[in-house]
Amino acid sequence: NHLTPRTLDIDQVQAAMPGKGITPKAVIEGPPRRQCPILLRQTSFKALDEPIAFTDAKGSHSARFGEIEQRGVALTPKGRALYDQLLNAARDELGAFPNEGNAARYVELMAQHFQAFPDNHAQMREQELAYFRYFVTEQGLAARGQAGQPQTLEALMAAGHVAVVPLVYEDFLPVSAAGIFQSNLGDAAQSHYTAHSNQAQFEQALG
Repeated sequence: NHLTPRTLDIDQVQAAMPGKGITPKAVIEGPPRRQCPILLRQTSFKALDEPIAFTDAKGSHSARFGEIEQRGVALTPKGRALYDQLLNAARDELGAFPNEGNAARYVELMAQHFQAFPDNHAQMREQELAYFRYFVTEQGLAARGQAGQPQTLEALMAAGHVAVVPLVYEDFLPVSAAGIFQSNLGDAAQSHYTAHSNQAQFEQALG
């Protein structure tokens, strides 16, 4: 019932939708805007209210909608714990489900709380908050076997022999998906919800 194209600037997409006659949801779900994106940010346009013809009456339903995402670096369990802590603190302070009436306040609170999460890849890597991939550079290959070469990963990186690249987060965030579906419920949306993973329950169900 929906597609999920990936964009490099989800804020630009969110701002441009009304000019195209499309009604976006109130807020972008996921982390706030950052220099170095983390996890997943998602938005969508609200489901279209489409007429349905029955044999004895006419009605309507809302099903089809478009979802847009922007992906950042995948977080380690330590990084995800910090993310969840800051997200929950911002939502608790807001005290309600993010909507058109409190969207500006929600964005402000998210930016405020997420100042505690490093916004550069070097610090995220040093603090073991995110995942990265390491590649030997051409310079490193050329220096292979030479005497006096750096021996540690940090020294190899400093010498330009190893390059580091953030690992893109490829999963989805339940809180983002929940927020998008909630936005399509309109007045029937729940004002507050919580979601916690339950590994033990999943393992029991899956055997």
